[in-house]
Order: sequence, then structure tokens, then C-alpha cells
Amino acid sequence: AKKPACVVRSPYGPTTENMADIFTATNNFVAVLQDQRGTFGSGGDFDMWRGASVDARDTFDWVSGQNWSDGTIFTAGASADGIAEFAAVLANPPQLRGQWIMWSTGDGHELSYQNGAYRQDLIEGYMSTMTDETHNRSLAVIDEVKNHETYSDWWANLTACRDFSKPEESDCHYKQVKWPILMLVGWWDIFQKTHLEAWTGIRVASDPSHREDHVLIVAPLGHCLLGTPVHPVLAGAEAQSLVTSVELMGEQWGGNLTGPTRTRIGRVNYFVMGGYAGSTTGNYWVSADDFPTPTPKTLYMHGNKVLKDTAPTVANAEGYAYDPADPTPMLGGNNLPDVGKIKACGTADQGDRDSRSDVLVYETGALAEDLPVVGRFSAKVFFSSDAKDSDVVVTVSDVAPGLFGSKAMLVRYGVQRLRWRDTDTKQSPPLVKDQVYEVDIDLLTSAYIFPKGHHIRVTVASAATPFWGANTNTGEPVVANATGVKANNKLHLAPEYPSQLVLPVVDMKDIPENPNFAKAKSVLV
Repeated sequence: AKKPACVVRSPYGPTTENMADIFTATNNFVAVLQDQRGTFGSGGDFDMWRGASVDARDTFDWVSGQNWSDGTIFTAGASADGIAEFAAVLANPPQLRGQWIMWSTGDGHELSYQNGAYRQDLIEGYMSTMTDETHNRSLAVIDEVKNHETYSDWWANLTACRDFSKPEESDCHYKQVKWPILMLVGWWDIFQKTHLEAWTGIRVASDPSHREDHVLIVAPLGHCLLGTPVHPVLAGAEAQSLVTSVELMGEQWGGNLTGPTRTRIGRVNYFVMGGYAGSTTGNYWVSADDFPTPTPKTLYMHGNKVLKDTAPTVANAEGYAYDPADPTPMLGGNNLPDVGKIKACGTADQGDRDSRSDVLVYETGALAEDLPVVGRFSAKVFFSSDAKDSDVVVTVSDVAPGLFGSKAMLVRYGVQRLRWRDTDTKQSPPLVKDQVYEVDIDLLTSAYIFPKGHHIRVTVASAATPFWGANTNTGEPVVANATGVKANNKLHLAPEYPSQLVLPVVDMKDIPENPNFAKAKSVLV
């Protein structure tokens, strides 16, 4: 009898291609394993997946033409394999019937230049480790990425949807999705931002015939699972997400969109984290039809390191000197373990960073009750500089008081490179010396419970290296490798300049635990 095919296209050879073998062994599929262009045994040159959509269509046409094929194709993949899956969407293949996309991205430019800031540690660390797999081609890709800081057609084949609020536009390809997609994301994953935006895109713009069939699972770690040490609770949750994904994929690809796994979980499933410094608050699965609608809670920055829910009534400003020769470091974050230079992956104590003179710190008093937050964190700061350009980096931490000193555990963070403050297609004018700019900063998304008795800390700085490459303050592009100059930067805290953090607060009743997300035997720690 003719059979469907599970296609995995990878730059890692058998390491991740075995995923197809594992799945097909229990689902009666044919596994088709392909080295991506320019990697391992495949010909051509590795081009950072810019040709992956054409290769996908050619591959699917070949597979469906085999005498054992029933003409239907499914794809599975994590990380770089998943990028090839997003690229397949651009090809609009008629054979595709389902996808499992794990820890990946459909937006190459935003991944590489988050809000204009170059993801140095990820791009250079990853490409430097891929020299053998790509026959030394990956090092040239670093220069190519640096040469394309501005969004242009160079990035088009790495962009599944340029603007999902305009699905009718030709550069939004999600309307071509006529099959169910299972997305597995990690709160601390390197691709968190762009993968969650892809989820929003397919829910808004995919073909109505399957728009309600997509499923999202957001586990805590993503690629951080591959590092050490990993907290056993979070590792266990990650294992549950993988087992549940395989169970659901088996049902969906067999044509059962309402099977027992789908029945016990929701369309949107996410792990609510809590108490990074040791509290037992949170750390459970929620299953729902969608994320809850949060109530924005605004906390304002004041002088004397104060963060509170009332706006300033007197004018104040606090400054710091940012020197690109001694940039503020990044501790923890959405990193790729054992690849870049940042040691910790996920949360990390920010104490050493927060004690630097180039970091401004603001903190609440002790919380009277647990504070659950689910959704997008954001900040609005009023900022001035004597330089032509600079970055604004904001972090949010959970401060747990203790007998031997407090720990400030990272919860979320974000950046805005000011020369890209308006758009990613045209560089903004240089900053005017001492002019105050209103800067909105996306701190990305999370689900977390700040425990009762803890404090919330916000910091403002101008670097988080090497996560983002240090801004030289000159306004010159990354590729220029300009000599940096010091910048005297200032944060304004006044009635007319209410610098603030906005938290997506929810009610505990809106995030009930789903004890049935994983079967009892699926807890693998």
C-alpha cells in the first residue's frame, strides 16, 4: 500500500533526522531524510536557508512522485530543521498535510536584528560552530548578515509573513497554510519572539479550512534544555511538552483532529513559571482556547531607585556613562547553550550586573500578594543622549530577599537600538544632543508568578553584550566596525516624562492548572 511521508530536512545530518525515524516507526509513515543545501552530503552552498523554499518544493515534488508515495507529505523539525519548515510555507506545496515546528523562526531579519540590535552572540556563535557541517561556508554568512542590517529583499525568503495584520499582501504567506500546524515554543528559547509571532500569524491569516486546528505548546526552556545545569522541574515540563507533542502529532497526522490528546489539552497550552529563586509558586501547565486577556499594570520609575504604581509629581532625571569599550554584560537570557559566550541560559541572578555604574535600578516594595503575569511585557522610557545613537536596554527581575542577601532573577528583557527606532527599512536620523525621546521597548512574552513578599526590579542600561553587539554610539552600521565613543545617557522621570514598566497582569482564576496536560507516565526528568 502507498504511504504518506514524513520529511525532515536538516543541516545536522543524522543527529536530528532521526526524529523522522522515531515518528514513522509507530505511525506507518515513510521517513525521508535530507541534508539541507550545502550541508553534509548535499551539494550547493549553505545560504542561511534563503534557498530553502525552492528546495522544499523540489523535494516534495520528488517524494510525491515515488511509486510508494500516496502523494501526501508531513514535515517535522526543531531549530534549523524548523526554519526549513517555515521556508516550505513560502513554496505553497500542494502535498503538505501537516507540520510540527519546534523551537524555530519564520522571520530571519527580526531574529538577527531584534528591534535593530544585532544578535551577535547567537549569529556569530552558531555560524562559527557550523563550519564543518557547511563546508566552511557559515563564516561567510556572518559577513552577509552584517551587510544586510536594513530589511530588504535579501531577507524575503526568510520571511514567512512580513506583516500578519495585512494577510492579503503578497509577502504574507500564511494564507497559503491549508494544513494543521503544531508549534512547540520555549519561553527561554532563542526563537521565542519570532516563533510566538508566527503563531499569531497563522491564527490570523492561515486558510479558514484549518485555522481552528492549529495547536500551540509553550514550554519553559526550548534550547536551554540542552544546557547545564537545568532545573529538574523545568526539565520535567519540557519532557512533558515533547511527549504530548508526539502524541498529538500522531493523532493529527492520522486525520483525527479531536483525538484523546487534543481533548485533554487546549488550542493554547503554556507552562506558568514562578519563584525562580526557590519559591513553589506556579510551575504548572495551563490549557485554554487562547491566552488570557491581561489587565495592564503600570509601574513608574522614580528617583532614589523607587518603582511604584503612581506617576512622578516632580521632575527628575538620572544619568550614566555608557562606554562601548566596557559594555554592560548580559547575564542569562534566551541563549544557545555551549555555542555563544554567555554561560547561563534562561534566568540568572542579575546582582553583579545591577551593581554597575552604567545601570539604573528601580524596585518596588514587597508584594502583598502573588502577582501572576501572562502576556507581553513592555516599557516606555524617556531618554536623551549626547551621542548620535545608543541602545536602551530594559530588564525585569524577581527579587527574592534572603538572610544572606537578595537574588534578582531575570524574568524578561528587551532592547531598542535608537537608529532603528522608526522602521527596519530606513535608518532614523541621528539623535539630537539632549533632546528627550519617547522610546517604547518590547520586553517579549512570558507567563510567570511573582511571589508574595518578593520585589519587582527594573533596570535601564545601554548594553547587554554579547547578546546584542555593543552599540558604538556613532550611528554607523554594524558592518563598519566603527571605533566606539562614550555616550552620556539620561533617563527622564517627570510628570511630562513618566518612564514606566507595563506588566500583563491576570487573575489566578484565568490561568487554572491543567493536571491532565501530560499523562502520568510522561513525566520524564
